[in-house]
Amino acid sequence: MDSKTILKKLDRIDDLPTLPFIAMEVNKMLQDYDISINKLTKTIEKDQAIVPKILKLVNSAFFGFRSKIGSISHAVVLLGFNTVRNAVVSISIIDTFSKNKEALEGFDVAEFWRHSLAVAVISRHLAEKTRLQLPDDSFTGGLLHDIGKIVLFQYFQDLFKKVWTSAKENNLSFYDAEKKEIPITHARIGGYLAKKWQLPESLTDAIKYHHALSKNANNLNLLMTVHVADIIANSFITDQKNKLDFSLIYPDAANLMKPQLETVSEWFPEVSEKIESACQFFDIGEGDLK
Repeated sequence: MDSKTILKKLDRIDDLPTLPFIAMEVNKMLQDYDISINKLTKTIEKDQAIVPKILKLVNSAFFGFRSKIGSISHAVVLLGFNTVRNAVVSISIIDTFSKNKEALEGFDVAEFWRHSLAVAVISRHLAEKTRLQLPDDSFTGGLLHDIGKIVLFQYFQDLFKKVWTSAKENNLSFYDAEKKEIPITHARIGGYLAKKWQLPESLTDAIKYHHALSKNANNLNLLMTVHVADIIANSFITDQKNKLDFSLIYPDAANLMKPQLETVSEWFPEVSEKIESACQFFDIGEGDLK
């Protein structure tokens, strides 16, 4: 099975998760620069299941507002269209994909989401400190960077098992094992899915190229932020005394984020607490982040 065959099979999967209707509608609406706060608010409020989750998120420590935000319209005014859209997308995707709690030969879906949230929080931190990118876009890009893995796990288990086994037996990263064992990577699958979901091109490219960076990406700063956050998460989550391997980092990203990279051991403990808070907020099980 070549990469084109795999992507065609993806198109034919009837139960492949789609973004909830509200998330799709919000995505479309935000492509219109003349959209009104009232119209956006009414669209979101059609889904009464997601409204309390959005309000809980915007009132959480992530945003740090002193006064309570009690309505979607208030959230849109304070946070802006883009941030609210990212909140809708993030909540929708975790709700959709975290329903499968099955483990497979050491691969735990909860562990997957803990890593994804770690990359999301680190991406947000890097964006805030470097000012290279909007923090909320960085959070969403980090959250979704590995979404292709969960698709492989749920719909191509034979391929997933092959990669997972090779990674463990040969002491390889999942991405290096993919390149060795199968004709497509989780990054490409994730980018393909993000495009089907009609996510912004900048987020799609951050997912598609987070391992093999492309200067042609729609938003190179977002891509580099997610790329660096992923490497930091993989290096420091299990052992905060580790030293960062700069050879793994795209050179332009290493130069732009040099102050943050040279001081990871100083700021990471505080960020790790925010990662734990994020896991609790999204109801991801306890355990060591990996």
